Amino acid sequence: MKKRSIGVVVVTIAAGLAGASVTYWILNDKMQSRVMEVQEKAESIKDELFGYTKYTDYISAGKLVMTEQAKFLAAKVVRDYDVVEHLEAGRFGLKSNATVIVYYKVEYSFGYDLKPESYELQATPAGIEVKLGKPILVASPAVTPLKHEIPSSGLWTQEKDAIIAIHQRLPALARNNGISMAQDEAIRAVCEKRLVDFLRDFMGKQPGVKHVPAIVVVYK
Repeated sequence: MKKRSIGVVVVTIAAGLAGASVTYWILNDKMQSRVMEVQEKAESIKDELFGYTKYTDYISAGKLVMTEQAKFLAAKVVRDYDVVEHLEAGRFGLKSNATVIVYYKVEYSFGYDLKPESYELQATPAGIEVKLGKPILVASPAVTPLKHEIPSSGLWTQEKDAIIAIHQRLPALARNNGISMAQDEAIRAVCEKRLVDFLRDFMGKQPGVKHVPAIVVVYK
């Protein structure tokens, strides 16, 4: 009876150990799965956070592309004008007067000097900063004469000659207007928007970039 009892005890202990082993294996497997799950989440969070700062790797490339694409970043502005000129001519002590009007339009191209040495592109704690000079005319204004009128003509006035002379002055007039317009806040705002939109689009398309921060234009 004693031997049998001992055998039962041994079997019971063995079964208990086997059960404990299985339980340990199950717990260990669950723990490993949990650890792997936590590690995967940690890696995912790390990749996500890395994607929010990845744009800094492309600052130099962004500057290079902006320099190469400078002519395509110009803001086009079209304005209509007219020139009214009063003429006076006289002979034999008599005078005659006339008026001519020339209508024309001008397409201006405003932008920035984006030669590499002329501006800076850098990452800052607040985002991305573009430091450069104020907008300028980046091309000669394109002048298009539209029509002309002669509301009144004179006996000795040369209206046709006056109209030709006005046409010859239009490029210089357009350029002077363009230089003044470059100082306007509205023109500056348009130029800034084109620059910022281009840079944001470029940065956002780069591998691994999940977020492009605020882009600020600062004038020298």
